[in-house]
Amino acid sequence: MVHSANFRRVLVLGMLVGIGVSGCIKPTLQFVPTTLSMRRSLAIPDVYPLGSNVRAHYHQMETNGEAVDFVINRHEFIGSTAELNSYGLDHVLEIAARARRDPFPILVERSENNSDPELDQHRRQMIAMILTEKGVANAASRTIVSQAYDPGMNGNPAKEAYYRFVEDGDNNNGGIGGGGGFGGGGGFGGGI
Repeated sequence: MVHSANFRRVLVLGMLVGIGVSGCIKPTLQFVPTTLSMRRSLAIPDVYPLGSNVRAHYHQMETNGEAVDFVINRHEFIGSTAELNSYGLDHVLEIAARARRDPFPILVERSENNSDPELDQHRRQMIAMILTEKGVANAASRTIVSQAYDPGMNGNPAKEAYYRFVEDGDNNNGGIGGGGGFGGGGGFGGGI
């Protein structure tokens, strides 16, 4: 107790001396008593920076999108053969250029309902051979036959989606000139 009383006396005396000679000497260090609640915490904050929680999710979506680039679909072959059409050949050349640095498997989409596994294996061998010729060292082990990541649409749903896309291309309910753009349908270039 005596020690804290002496400390208070020294503190009060120091403050009085500081007040009395404030015009002559500026003290370089000031002692300001603080409590633990007044100090700034040096701990890691509980709040994460904006966007950091969803960054891994977005990165995973981008990675999945890159993996889809390595899928060779059925429509890239000529009919029921293992011969590539022009789009398919361009696609395989793009895959060959990227396969050295990207670790994704190279998928050859299997026939519908797995109806012709021999054709699927022949297509896989053709793709692996082309990729090997283009310098992809492990093409035979990376090229597999499988269902595509996105099976797509067939028949009437595909037809309806196509016409909906074509017809709504200039009337997209929200763009300039769309049904709801800049005025809710009747405004600037509105469709109604």
